Amino acid sequence: MARRKQLKGVAGNIVQWCLSRNFDYQGYWAVGQLYAYAQENGTNECVISLVNEHVQSELSGVMFSETIKLLSRILQRDLESLKIPDWWVKDAKVTFTFNTDYQKKYHLWACGLGGTPAMCHVEITTDLGKTYTKAGGCNVWVHNPEKESRRNGF
Repeated sequence: MARRKQLKGVAGNIVQWCLSRNFDYQGYWAVGQLYAYAQENGTNECVISLVNEHVQSELSGVMFSETIKLLSRILQRDLESLKIPDWWVKDAKVTFTFNTDYQKKYHLWACGLGGTPAMCHVEITTDLGKTYTKAGGCNVWVHNPEKESRRNGF
């Protein structure tokens, strides 16, 4: 029988996916592109809504629509595999925060990798009002196609 507290694990899965190198947009690491987008728009944060399609995410334009759909599919896949009814999930959002402070818990290899520390927070709110959160960190560089290799798929 499914339990709402399993949503904490779902949030953790989404964080790990978002920070992995498999999370790409048009062949490049999506986090670097989100960082470039944030800098171009004078902010250090990008928020993606995964459930409420009528709620406009700041990234809801055409540029990141495939990325948003991918994360929504990952959420749905996890809910289905755990037999969690989707009506239990009232809201789910992914927040990327760039230029954050170094945190040893999340940025274990920050000294050797370069880049700037970034955080990914996933919040899943249930129909009962309980919010489950997970966070992860990484180092990120602003997306630059001249310095990066493009991924051609699997």
